[in-house]
This record gives sequence, C-alpha cells and structure tokens, in this order.
Amino acid sequence: ERCGNVIQRITPCFMMSPLSVAQFLDPQKLQFDVVIFDEASQVRPEEALGSLVRARQAIVIGDTQQLPPTSFFDHLVDEEDVAEEGGTALTQVESILHQCRRSFRVKRLTWHYRSEHESLIAASNHHFYDNGLRIFPAAQDVSEDLGLNLKHMPNTVYHRGKGSMNREEAAEVALEVIRHYQTKPHLSLGVGTFSTAQQRTVEAEVEALRHEHPELDEYFRRDHPEPFFVKNLETIQGDERDIILVSVGYGFDDQRRFGRNFGPVNPEGGERRLNVLFTRARRLCKVFSNFKAGDLSLDGTES
Repeated sequence: ERCGNVIQRITPCFMMSPLSVAQFLDPQKLQFDVVIFDEASQVRPEEALGSLVRARQAIVIGDTQQLPPTSFFDHLVDEEDVAEEGGTALTQVESILHQCRRSFRVKRLTWHYRSEHESLIAASNHHFYDNGLRIFPAAQDVSEDLGLNLKHMPNTVYHRGKGSMNREEAAEVALEVIRHYQTKPHLSLGVGTFSTAQQRTVEAEVEALRHEHPELDEYFRRDHPEPFFVKNLETIQGDERDIILVSVGYGFDDQRRFGRNFGPVNPEGGERRLNVLFTRARRLCKVFSNFKAGDLSLDGTES
C-alpha cells in the first residue's frame, strides 16, 4: 500500500494469483498496462475481475478443451456414486476464458511442442482439435520407451466399495517408479490417476518402496527442477514430464464384474479430464489397467 509504486518501477512484472491481486494491490494506486491470464480455463470470472479492472489490456490464454473451474473435489464425495448422481458436469461452470472468447479476438496456437511421438497426442488431436495441431514425426515409430503404451494387468482387482482402488495395480506402478530411477534417473517422471483413492494408494506404495531404497532419495527431492509427483486427473493440468505413468484403477472387481463407472470421467464434459490426463508426457505415457478396450461395452449409456 505504501511502497507499491516504487516496487512497480523496480520490478514492473508482477506474477500473482488473481486472489493475491485482489488482496494486496489497491486498484486506486496500482495499474498495469497488460494483464495476462495463463491456464485461464481454470479461472472463474469473479476471481478474474479484480485483475481485469487493474489493467488497460488483457491477454487470456488457455484451452477450452481442458478443465474449466470445477468443485468436484472441493468437498468430500464418494467417487463410486458419481455416475449415478450425475457428479459435476464441466459444462455447468464457465471460466474467464470461455466468456472472453465471445468478444475477444482469438488466435489459435497450432504448434504442439511437447510430444516427441505422435501417438501421445494423436487421439486428442483427432477428437478435440479437428486434426489441426502441427505434430513433428518421431525418429522411431515403435519403441517401448517412446509413445503411448499399455501395461495390461488382468490379475489385478478393483476393490469396489472397499476403498474404490486397485492396490495391486498401484504396487506395480510404484515398482515402475523405482525401476525408472534405477535405470533412467535423467528423465523426469510423474504419475496420474483416475481418482483420489487411487492417488493415495499409489503414494502409499511408492513411500513403502522408498524405505527399501534409500539410495534413491535424492531423486524425490522437492527442489528438483521437475520433481516427481502423484496427482489425480483434476490436479494434473499444467504439468508435463518426460514420462507419465497412468493408473486407471477402475475395472474388473474380485467377482470379475466390470462396472462402467469411472468416477469424475462419467459426467458430461468428463472427456476433457481424459484430454488433460493423457497429454502430459513428452516421451512416454504408460497406462496401467486391468481391462482392454474390448471389455468396455458402450451400449445403453451416454456417459
């Protein structure tokens, strides 16, 4: 409040969250030439307003095919019952990005820089971006260390209603994490899960194995430029790593019944959550699942 103008002259670029702008910057004393919103699909209009009124020009950057603001994990929910109850449809909540598209000039970015193999972005390019992304061909067409790969684990079990997780699958993902840092520690790594329950299970399995391999502790340090993480599909947006391991968790239970409930993916707009989850990897995205595509019947449901 007292030194704002001096601080602005010394450091003319402020990097702040919309909430911090509203809390700390008096609009009558500090104004900006430009405000830039990054990941704007995640910013609610009421949160953006305070930053907009403090600037003469706005640039709003984001992807309407990724996650808008949702309250899915703002409160405790039983992910088992999401599909039956309807969950939080992504289309119910508009972001500042969606609102600005109605009146701002739009420039579409088509150069997809991240994926080092076309299979990592091919599905999203086709289903979400009308095959409009420019993708660079990989030197290798087929490789276990490049592109999109499936680790089919038919002997694992989804514990329906008993924690809503797949512990055996999580244990295999944790083993893959340890193997990665034993063989390819120079590549960054992250894990994405379909649910918070599976996220917690993977975290517990990784932690248990870390106690058996203390020599790998240096690779789990939080001050690493691209630290290891385990996140669910609601919180992984904005992250990228060389290698992403995806733990589906859902699938066949101990009675070999296959439920078509995939938690936050089922409600309307849930496909955007998949678009986010499966486009985080630069080199390799390895999917762990106890079912294959042929096991998933699409009859009789719109989810």
